[in-house]
Amino acid sequence: MALQIGQEATGPDFTSLAVLCSDPRLAVRSDSIVCLICGGQFRQLTNTHLRAHGTGVIEYKIRFGYNRRRALMSRKLRRLYAERAVGTGLAARIRHRPIVEAPELRRRGGVRPIALEERLTRREAQRQALAAQPARTGSIARGARVPR
Repeated sequence: MALQIGQEATGPDFTSLAVLCSDPRLAVRSDSIVCLICGGQFRQLTNTHLRAHGTGVIEYKIRFGYNRRRALMSRKLRRLYAERAVGTGLAARIRHRPIVEAPELRRRGGVRPIALEERLTRREAQRQALAAQPARTGSIARGARVPR
């Protein structure tokens, strides 16, 4: 049973940590995030909680295949923080864009490692694109011209 991004991972198939570790995107839910070490559900995985497991944020993301920029918090809390940043004008004051200021960053291109989360998302997008293509049948598949 495959889930779409944004769909909730609930039910008997998604209670084990092994399933969540195989696709870390499933651990991020609308109102909670599951710690892939202890299985606890939180609004946000804090440095304090991760230190209790003897790890840090970067090590946690690398270990479980999260993207480097992934916020370790529930979707609802992330949306709340984003709305607050827009409401207070903080979002408009962020002007630092390293890729524009330092053109050598663009030349480095694909140097960064690709995380498990990103590979799974790309694979899912490719499958959806293939499923959306119309099926070729009969003479069209053999190269015959189609009347217009």
